[in-house]
Amino acid sequence: MRHVIYILVVLNLVYFAWNRLQHVPEEEGTGIVRHVPPNVRRLETLQEMSAKKVSSAADDSHGISIDNPPVAAMSRRDVEPQGAAEITQIEAQTESEPPGAVSPLRCHVLGPFLTASNMKDVEKRLNELGYQPRERTSDVQEEIGYWVYLPAMEREEAVRITHLLDENGDKDYLIVKGNAISLGVYDKNSQVDVRLKMLHEYGFDPVVESRNKTRTVHWLDIDLMEDERSVLETMKEEFPKIQGQEAACQSIAAGRVFD
Repeated sequence: MRHVIYILVVLNLVYFAWNRLQHVPEEEGTGIVRHVPPNVRRLETLQEMSAKKVSSAADDSHGISIDNPPVAAMSRRDVEPQGAAEITQIEAQTESEPPGAVSPLRCHVLGPFLTASNMKDVEKRLNELGYQPRERTSDVQEEIGYWVYLPAMEREEAVRITHLLDENGDKDYLIVKGNAISLGVYDKNSQVDVRLKMLHEYGFDPVVESRNKTRTVHWLDIDLMEDERSVLETMKEEFPKIQGQEAACQSIAAGRVFD
């Protein structure tokens, strides 16, 4: 009987220990998976949160397509009210000055004046008439004469030619650098023609080269409307030698002096 009691006590202890183990949480990492009750909210992953935001934005866009994303649409709504005034201003300016319209304002160039005093006289008169011309200067090449010569040659040939000139009583020559022979410097075309005729009779074929010097000339630029161009006629009557031409101001080609 005593053995039976011992056995019952041992069974009770085993049962008690087994029942306790069923209610104690197992150590972390044992692999026990517990089911989450349906009324408990589970954690969302980052990918799920991002997808939900995109879906919400698509619902709020009221049918905006992928080609026209919500951000772009919002940007246009924000910009359009601000740019409306600028668009109105541009349209008004386009209506008043349509593309291709030609401005009635023209620039006219008076000159060249060979001296500053001549330019000042014309400028003073324009000021009296209510205009404000702009002064300008430029350098031009002025033709001052002609040089007749025979190009460089061998020394013996140069000596032979000078002997021929001496025999004809022609002393207007000079041997220069390279054994070229200078046959005179002349101011007018008529003088050059006489000299060439004489040299051709000797059997020579000389070269004629113009001689130039740099000279500073003066100009007046003036802006005139179409109905103001009569002032040019007035200036020509008062200053008969004045020259004038329509041109882009500050871009007239300097290079020749008008007679």
